[in-house]
Amino acid sequence: MSSDEIRADATLPTGEDAEIPATPRGKLGWFDGFSMAMSIPNGIVTSLGFCIAAVGALPAMLFWSISSALGFLQNFLYAEMALMFPTESGGIAVYANQAWRRHSSFVGPLATFGYWVGWSLTLGVVGETLGGLIQSEWLPSATWSGHFGPLTIGLPQVIAVIAILISWLANILGIQVAAAINRVIAVAFIVFVAMVILAPFVAGGWNASNLGSHIGDHPFITTMVWLYAAAWTVYGTEISATFAPEYRDVRRDSFRAMKYSAALVFAVYLITPIAAAGVLGEDTIGANPITYTVLLVERAFGGWLTNILIVVVVAALLLSMIAASADGGRAVYGIARQGLTLRQFEKLNRFGEPARALTVDMAVNIVVVLVVASPVAILLAANLGYMVCTIFAISGFLLLRRDRPEWPRPIKLRSAWKVVAWFVLIVDVLITVVGATHPEEAGYGSMRNTVIALCVLALSMVFYVARRVGQDKLPLQWRTSELEDESPNAVA
Repeated sequence: MSSDEIRADATLPTGEDAEIPATPRGKLGWFDGFSMAMSIPNGIVTSLGFCIAAVGALPAMLFWSISSALGFLQNFLYAEMALMFPTESGGIAVYANQAWRRHSSFVGPLATFGYWVGWSLTLGVVGETLGGLIQSEWLPSATWSGHFGPLTIGLPQVIAVIAILISWLANILGIQVAAAINRVIAVAFIVFVAMVILAPFVAGGWNASNLGSHIGDHPFITTMVWLYAAAWTVYGTEISATFAPEYRDVRRDSFRAMKYSAALVFAVYLITPIAAAGVLGEDTIGANPITYTVLLVERAFGGWLTNILIVVVVAALLLSMIAASADGGRAVYGIARQGLTLRQFEKLNRFGEPARALTVDMAVNIVVVLVVASPVAILLAANLGYMVCTIFAISGFLLLRRDRPEWPRPIKLRSAWKVVAWFVLIVDVLITVVGATHPEEAGYGSMRNTVIALCVLALSMVFYVARRVGQDKLPLQWRTSELEDESPNAVA
């Protein structure tokens, strides 16, 4: 192994003699996976400002940096599992299924549907945010709207639908097209984030007295709820693992993409709350929770940048939609290949893309934009589903170490990482249970939203039964026979 590849030390993996099965694509470099993950820092636009307004800059910095650190640790675990199954698409949901299917066949569809909910259903919410941002900044007088039965159509909804169609088209034409678009947008957004971080040094006027903390009467519950909300944003750097089968150098590129994206996200969420609140003050951020970063950069670099910055923010939101569409589509495709959801999702188009899964994503999210009145309910459903998948994937790392100790691991973490896995698993379970049952502590929703989320996840069982009994004509089984697992390259 060359010096620029993964070397063994106190924390990095070993196992360079392990064989990696050949992959059919190999079109992407590590920066392509990294750029896909650059949708994650746009949380400074979509959600971090609301947290600063709710609890103060210091707790917001703490919550988001802790969540980013947890995501960073989890990515090491995902790196090992990604290269155990390098020919399979679907990301962490596939790892969860592979690990759990000896113990329960129902975990796979539940984890995958949760993963799809977590990535895909954010398209509608981000699309509406995008539409509202464009309307408020450039078309404030275009306030028309109409109601047609259950549908509500106004300028924000029209813009959101257009953005959803663009993200669908970018992916339907092939991952290289989506990756090329994301490379350009990612570079622009990284420049914008760098300007946000540097703004206090350029603008001057940073004052520590602007940094406050008003966490409320239930600090533990509030902390768990905001870690739950932050996880929906920052854990997503694992998206780079989803594309492991499509990297040119599966071992090196997948690990680099996950490591660098997680490190950057940690730095962004550590610095941004302190930088922004120190200059602008928490009241200004509370009044402008989406555009406060633009105000910060304007103060530092001048108002002539305003329109350029808005374009960059719009592009970053579009980037997150393209990435969410790509990842959600692959999750459904990957699990369909393993017989855990409807067979129709196994179909690839002539560009090698899961077109049907991507099209379902597009259609569902257009309906969400036009029908659903409360985006908070969709966000909560997405968050609960994603955290359920994360819990099964992290516990899957421990199961794979116990059940398949001799399985080829081109990246093999040291045994101490089992302790790390137990730690992040316990934290994830805790914040999910508390966050899903106490959303009102952060003004995030209500128990009604949690019930909706559970009902959405229940659909995964319906689709699994329909595939197993209705399409494959097979009996339901609680777990998969161990005989099916004997080959390292087996596909369920």
